[in-house]
Formats: sequence, C-alpha cells, structure tokens
Amino acid sequence: MALVKKLDKVRPGWRDKTVVLLDGASYHNSKATVQIFEQFQIPVMFLGPHSYNVAPCELYFAWFKKDDINPRKLKQSKR
Repeated sequence: MALVKKLDKVRPGWRDKTVVLLDGASYHNSKATVQIFEQFQIPVMFLGPHSYNVAPCELYFAWFKKDDINPRKLKQSKR
C-alpha cells in the first residue's frame, strides 16, 4: 500500500494519532480487508449497527444538505 509507505516516510508515528473509522459494511469487515489492516498495522474502529448519527461523513452531509444546495433548481441527473 503506497499510502502507508508514504505516511511511514513523511509522518513517522502517524499510527499513534490516526484511527480509520468504518461502518459495518460487509466489505469493510471482510476477512481480506481485516488482514490488510493487520498487515499494515492500521488502527481501525468499526461503528455499531445503524450508527449513522455518529459517522463524521454523515454529520457533514446532514449539515451540507440542510441548506438549499441547488438555489436555481437546476435539473439533476444520476450519471
């Protein structure tokens, strides 16, 4: 993993100040994913089931969506 190697070089000790926060999606806690985290000694914390109210990205999107993000009512697409 290039990012881990880069962090090890540029910011030694980054693991002491870092935790990767993940939800309980099956691909996040699969055996293969957990092995990668263990292999690279990446600190991980899993949120409990249905804990969207404490996920930082969900809190950000809730804040972002509370205001009118499309004031001109432009048509949106799902490309």
